[in-house]
Parts: sequence; C-alpha cells; structure tokens
Amino acid sequence: MEYNYKGISPESIELLCLNRFNDSKPFYEEHKEEIKQGITVPLRQMVLDLSDLLYEIDDKMYLDPVRAVSRVARDTRGNRSKMKYRENMWVFFRRYKKEYPEAPFYYFEFYPNSFGYGLVLWTWRASNIRVLHKMIVEQPKRFMKAVKACADAGFSFECRDCYKKEMYPDAPEELKPFLLAKNYAFSYNSFDISRINSPELINEMKLAFDIARPMYEFLLEAHTRMMNEGLIKPEE
Repeated sequence: MEYNYKGISPESIELLCLNRFNDSKPFYEEHKEEIKQGITVPLRQMVLDLSDLLYEIDDKMYLDPVRAVSRVARDTRGNRSKMKYRENMWVFFRRYKKEYPEAPFYYFEFYPNSFGYGLVLWTWRASNIRVLHKMIVEQPKRFMKAVKACADAGFSFECRDCYKKEMYPDAPEELKPFLLAKNYAFSYNSFDISRINSPELINEMKLAFDIARPMYEFLLEAHTRMMNEGLIKPEE
C-alpha cells in the first residue's frame, strides 16, 4: 500500500537536535522550513495514513493533522525549563480534547535515539480512576482479555504513579497491579531509531493499534462513565 509517510531521516533528527542545542530563534528561523519538511510534515502524513483505521476504532476521533502533532517551539510559561525548542516530537490520536477531556488516546513519539507508540489513559482525579478500577473488578475477564490483546500488540503496561495502599485486597493477584495504578499506559518502545525512516512504520502501528482495540474500548467505556457521572465535564 502506498502511504503519504515516507519516513523521518537521521539528518532531520540531527537538525532537530541542533535546533534544540542552539536554542536560538535566529537559528530556528533559518532552518524552520527544513525542520517542517523533515519532521512536522511526515508526522502530519502519519495522521492521514492512520485515519481510516482510527475512525473505524472510534468514529469520534478528531484527527486534524495540524492539531494532532506537537510543535517544535515549546511553551515555556510555568515551565522550569526555559529551553525554547524541543528535540522530541509526538502525535496524539484522540477525541477532541475540549469536548472529551482526559479521554484515552493512542500516541506516537520519538526522541533523538528512540521511539515508541501505544495507548494511554491519563486522569489526575482519584474519583475518576476509581470508576475504571470498579469496571475492572466488575468485568475482570473482559479486562484481562484486553490486557492480553495489548501484550499481543507488543505493548507493556507502564504506570507513572501508583497507590501505596491496596483498595481491593481481595481482588485476584493478576488484577492488583492495575487496581493500584493512577494512570495507564500500554506502550512499545525501541532504541532502533532507524525504523522510523520507513513507511513500514505505518503498517506496524496500524497492526498494533488494531490488536489493542479491546483495551481502547474498555478505557473509553470507563471514560464515558466518568462523563455520565459528571466527574469529567466538557470545557466551555
């Protein structure tokens, strides 16, 4: 199949790193078009190439290629690091953020020497995550099938923050790591950065995202419950 995405070259990644190293608006302006064509445009093409599958998974996906891709220039307001430019870039494949805050999403990201993709649910309120925990306890077989689907997709479970105290001490042992989690990430990561310089990456991501669909559906159902209960409200 012919894809829009042709890859991100080592030279483009090197230029992105040089831009970060110089941290200079004149340097950025001089190389802005090269960075756009070498980095930003391919990532936007990635969104286009994955859109059909993602719409099939969730017809409410908001896949604007411009908005889905991170900016090279950083917003330094309220940030300890005052570096103006980034050397890592990402794409979020998700519902419209203002209408569906904190909804689960697929993602792709790369750094100078690594890349990754996967499926994430970030919500920072304990009341929200308890809704998901309750669903896991109510539907353990369905959830563990979704966990297996993620493993089949090549994803590993990661949690940035966990509760120290068990809230479901009588739950099956296989569920406990998930019932302690405050956020959820099912991710694949690789240090073979050369692999993003090929349209074959699109086939790889399409297959993984599709296989992991049961987990996306589970997380999305939990998010819908959170919204129905008024725990998450659309932004005005």
